[in-house]
Amino acid sequence: MHQAVLTWAEEHRRDLPWRRTRDPWAVLVSEVMLQQTQVARVVPRWHAFLDRFPTVAACAAAPVGDVIRVWEGLGYNRRAVALHAAARMMGDRVPDDLDALLALPGVGPYTARAVLAFAFERAVTPLDVNTARPLVRAFGACSQADVDGLVPEGRAWDWNQALMDLGATVCTRREPDCDGCPLAPECAWRGAGPDPAAPAGRQSRFEGSARQGRGRLVAALRRAPVPFDRLAETTGWPDAPDRAADVARHLVADGLAVVDDGVLRLP
Repeated sequence: MHQAVLTWAEEHRRDLPWRRTRDPWAVLVSEVMLQQTQVARVVPRWHAFLDRFPTVAACAAAPVGDVIRVWEGLGYNRRAVALHAAARMMGDRVPDDLDALLALPGVGPYTARAVLAFAFERAVTPLDVNTARPLVRAFGACSQADVDGLVPEGRAWDWNQALMDLGATVCTRREPDCDGCPLAPECAWRGAGPDPAAPAGRQSRFEGSARQGRGRLVAALRRAPVPFDRLAETTGWPDAPDRAADVARHLVADGLAVVDDGVLRLP
């Protein structure tokens, strides 16, 4: 099984820029950016971010508002605030210990293990929808210990990148290519019956949502402070000033904005 998957990966591995480095900071930045964001959107922003903040120390030394500005185009801006807070916690280097990584703001079990596997080549598997889907379909419910035990010795980086590509391009959510899958001989599902990896629910509608209003307001703040009397216009809800004010309050609570003499601005 290991050989089949690794051989498949040699031919089909996607050429992504963060796969050309083992720098833990660059890997961490890529993994935080890739949370809920498509690869195509992340690639140019990852380069831009590392050009501006090439090290942990460079990010930690910058105002959080600068980090939010460079984050433009990625959405879910709280990730930028959390990454900046993590940089300040780390000081000058990314830790290579699971507990220390999990203690960082914005770093959960997946991101922590992704850094360990892709930067430090530790024998762990970061479980997200792409890595978990082929494993769950092939072998049924898997615990973290189970999937970590599947990592072939000395091949953690190759194995996990292979699982990532397998879930993203072959063992997809809809219309998986079972005939082209290297796990097919081991797979208990192979498209027959209920999908054991089916998602539990759908993401809420974006159009008209608070997420959309937040995004519009942060985009405006990147350009200039926003006076309180323009909050409703800026969020796109001119007839709902109370709703716009609520979005502004949440931005302040999340560390994405501060109140300063009648205007809202980046920190």
